[in-house]
Amino acid sequence: MSANPLRDYFEHNNGKLIHKWVHYFDIYHYHFKKYRKKRITVLEFGVFQGGSLQMWRKYFGHKARIIGVDINPKCKNLKEKGIEIFIGDQEDRVFLKELIQKIGNIDIVIDDGGHTMKQQINSFEELFPHVNDGGVYLVEDLHTSYWNDYQGGYHTKGTFIE
Repeated sequence: MSANPLRDYFEHNNGKLIHKWVHYFDIYHYHFKKYRKKRITVLEFGVFQGGSLQMWRKYFGHKARIIGVDINPKCKNLKEKGIEIFIGDQEDRVFLKELIQKIGNIDIVIDDGGHTMKQQINSFEELFPHVNDGGVYLVEDLHTSYWNDYQGGYHTKGTFIE
């Protein structure tokens, strides 16, 4: 067993599939450990097969409110005790505003959604003002800021990095 319970969970996972870069686990644990076993709200864009939501439930404990958001309507079926699922496009500012109205302020946002520039930027601009003081807003896969297929490019205006 390592000193990182998230990495341990990932390496020994028997639940739903989790798709994460291994080096993220040290970053997560460093920034998230102070929230364990507390009454918090965690929102993750990008449900995929639901494994990371189960991981967050285990890591943060039963007091945490775990919310997943995905554009794929099939992800609604991944709802389970302690895990809420909302379906919508994180690029859609109207959806994001309605989401905040429904869930209230957030302690941790994990953006592992579609990774396009409009999705990342719109989500950040709409949600960051609703992150509680001392909260964490974490955006994964920022390398897409340099990929044309995601509306990115090196030194391109309008990317999340720029």
